[in-house]
Amino acid sequence: MEKKGDKIISICVTRDNETLRFSAEELAKYLGRMSGDGIHISLGEPCCNFALGKDKAGKEKDCIWVGLFEDFGITPAVEGNHEFDDEIHVEVSQGKGIIAGVNHRSALLGVYRFLEEAGCMWVRPGKDGEYIPQKDVPGISVQLHEKASYRHRGICIEGANSYENIADIIDWAPKAGFNAYFFQFREAYTFFERWYSHANNSFKEPEPFDLDMARQLIKRAEKEIKKRDLIYHAAGHGWTCEPFGIPGLGWDEKQYEIKPEIKQYLAEVNGKRELWGGRPINTNLCYSNPEARSIIINDIVQYVEKNPQVDILHFWLADDSNNQCECNGCRKMRPSD
Repeated sequence: MEKKGDKIISICVTRDNETLRFSAEELAKYLGRMSGDGIHISLGEPCCNFALGKDKAGKEKDCIWVGLFEDFGITPAVEGNHEFDDEIHVEVSQGKGIIAGVNHRSALLGVYRFLEEAGCMWVRPGKDGEYIPQKDVPGISVQLHEKASYRHRGICIEGANSYENIADIIDWAPKAGFNAYFFQFREAYTFFERWYSHANNSFKEPEPFDLDMARQLIKRAEKEIKKRDLIYHAAGHGWTCEPFGIPGLGWDEKQYEIKPEIKQYLAEVNGKRELWGGRPINTNLCYSNPEARSIIINDIVQYVEKNPQVDILHFWLADDSNNQCECNGCRKMRPSD
């Protein structure tokens, strides 16, 4: 973003990476809004040579650099898994300095922490939830080094959601210090369908919505997650039914025709092997049956192979209670064993 003015602040990234580029764009956008028309905010070419302090043309570069710890010779405060553990370093004054992260996501978190120290606030998702003050941008001085107190700082889809709801939350998450987003089920269909069907909402007409549309929305959201390098959690529900050809899209009670050869894998409760309350998601399996376990494992492997974008895959048993298998084989062990 560029603003007219006599003063110039340049923002450069140390390497050509989508999240670093986005971090620099966000920094330029908000500094531009803070300065009004008094400052010219420019984005430099990626992969400038920070070590030499020069750009590709060999000219000296006075700018705010956005990059990784290793680019600036910064040692992490604590050794750990830097793919999941966030740590930031900010050292900016008079319109120049560095904003660094131990990973690409941390660099973005560092940009937002710098802006927060400069007076910006993001109290809730959406443009109406942000406060961007007018500031003398060159006069902003921030020095800090922080490591996240908790590794897991994620938000999970729940309730009834439009795509716009989800996009706003993903955009807001790193501004508020979150590092992960979680789509339950394979397509999160039930949460989207609740919104677009507008159930129990007399002010909105139901909109057409199906499973393919849910998948398309997930793909769109995944691009936003990747852009911010958020840790992507997926699935959880569904492994106790989907591998056996039984849809597991939500908690609605429906009539399902279960093939005779599949019933042997369902939990035996009160002497019967059937869907628990007519809900596949609430139905456990006969976990002492090695064939049932093998079918689940093979399906998980296939999912992982087809979805390399997922960082953390959740495996959950059925919801509800008192629905564990009571057959002679399963009685010998607790469900957790």
